[in-house]
Amino acid sequence: MGARTSRSSWIVLFTGLAVSVLGVVLFLAGSVGCAGTEMHVGNQCVTYGDGWEVARPPDRRSDVQRLAALTAIGLGGLLTAAGGWLLFFADRSARPATGVGDRIELARRQGWQFVDVDPELLTDWKDTPDFGAGQPAFAVLRGLYGDLDFVVFDFRKPDTGEFATAWIVYLPHPSRMFVEWATAQEPLYRRPLHMVGVRADAVVEIGREQHRSTEPDSVLRQVRALAEIIHRFEARASAGS
Repeated sequence: MGARTSRSSWIVLFTGLAVSVLGVVLFLAGSVGCAGTEMHVGNQCVTYGDGWEVARPPDRRSDVQRLAALTAIGLGGLLTAAGGWLLFFADRSARPATGVGDRIELARRQGWQFVDVDPELLTDWKDTPDFGAGQPAFAVLRGLYGDLDFVVFDFRKPDTGEFATAWIVYLPHPSRMFVEWATAQEPLYRRPLHMVGVRADAVVEIGREQHRSTEPDSVLRQVRALAEIIHRFEARASAGS
């Protein structure tokens, strides 16, 4: 996808340059002649013959041609600027759409585990409407963040069939008090988290769409936020004991 994006940016850039050149050519060719003398819009052509003096405006086609030239130059400039921005200034933080091969490589680099399809992962979350019943998890990453186990995976939305990404961080020890505590928090979470669910043994972030980065820091961004919720609970539980 990254290569296609780069090619598209170059296409936009070169199209803009080509349209700009065409506009310049039309602009320079937009004059008319009068007895061998170059004329421009606003001039009058006066010719003499057999004692008669005839005044006429330049060919009206030159006005249309000049307007077309200016339009082409303006459009070409916009396309060139857009192509240049896409190539050199667009945000590069969004990496190509994550595929199986991308996450296999990411798992290898980080020492995480990878599973192509896990039919059992969402069994305990079957009551969560966003996951649906009987849905497998795809492109599953498992790792350790500090002392907390986490899972990152893709799932198919039951309402639209589109793929999205979810993150699960597991508590070191299951606790029903965690559910009570979490539901009483206001707010429980903030950005970058979108929709958080809790169980006695885990907390999950259900993303809006498929996560497109294969950079470790980006993949762990939601993991860190979920881990922070667990750490808040542990701190509260320790203070109350």
